Amino acid sequence: MSFGLEWWQYVLIALTGGNIFYLGVGGAVHYYYYHMKRAQADQWKMQPNKWLTAKLNRHEIIVGTFNMNMAAGTFGFLAWGIIEHGWGQIYWNFSDYSLGWAGLSVFLAFFFIEACAYYMHAAGHQPWLYENIHKMHHYYTAPTFFSISAMHPLEWIAHASYIVAPAFLFPMHWSLYLFVMMTTFFYGFWDHSGIKLPFDLPFHGSNRFHDDHHKYFHVNYGFLTPFFDRIHDTVRREGHHYTEDTYANGKGTVNPSKLGNKAIGPWVSYNTQQEVDNNLQERLASGEKV
Repeated sequence: MSFGLEWWQYVLIALTGGNIFYLGVGGAVHYYYYHMKRAQADQWKMQPNKWLTAKLNRHEIIVGTFNMNMAAGTFGFLAWGIIEHGWGQIYWNFSDYSLGWAGLSVFLAFFFIEACAYYMHAAGHQPWLYENIHKMHHYYTAPTFFSISAMHPLEWIAHASYIVAPAFLFPMHWSLYLFVMMTTFFYGFWDHSGIKLPFDLPFHGSNRFHDDHHKYFHVNYGFLTPFFDRIHDTVRREGHHYTEDTYANGKGTVNPSKLGNKAIGPWVSYNTQQEVDNNLQERLASGEKV
């Protein structure tokens, strides 16, 4: 397959599309919620009483835009190599491989991305890497749509690399790889948006999962799913105390005033409907008419 375009044309297309989505769509979503609906924040915002300062908001947009353009330009160049010169293992006709392999390749791509995301993220929460690299991303304790790429450029390069990698590691149909990549970015944007989604994301649960990561720091490291967090017991637990200075490998410290004699609290349930039900019960208990 070939469109006969030069590398710079692919890069230009990628940069244009990336900025339209990040600044255009992202800006529209941000303006609608964070400005037009600011007075109703308790209805839509994950952390209705916490807002980024104007300085931090500008900082995340500047850093995030720089990183997003760096990634878009690189993706555009790689797309040129894949489409025009056959780099990697992307194939164009479903008949080239079995449908069984097509389905398996999607699973492998998601699993690879999630494994890399979890372990790389967990490593970033070890004291030295956190203080020197990853901490920049945690300036945004109440993240917004722009926070996804607002991090140290070296960390952004590392995260972007494992999203690209499946196209070079094993055969994937171009449409399936595009689906995996777009799904990964969709999850990332909405996980950082600070906006409550009215539904659970497949295999993921409530997007409060990652918002809590920014709120409580060294916990909830997973990206697409809490799978590895459950294996390594890094899901946030009820009654545990978490601070930026409490590393504890994602376990936090037990708060006796909340857990009594219990040695460990239960994992927080990140289920959208349960959160809605709990919120309704709290409002009814307070005497509010609903």
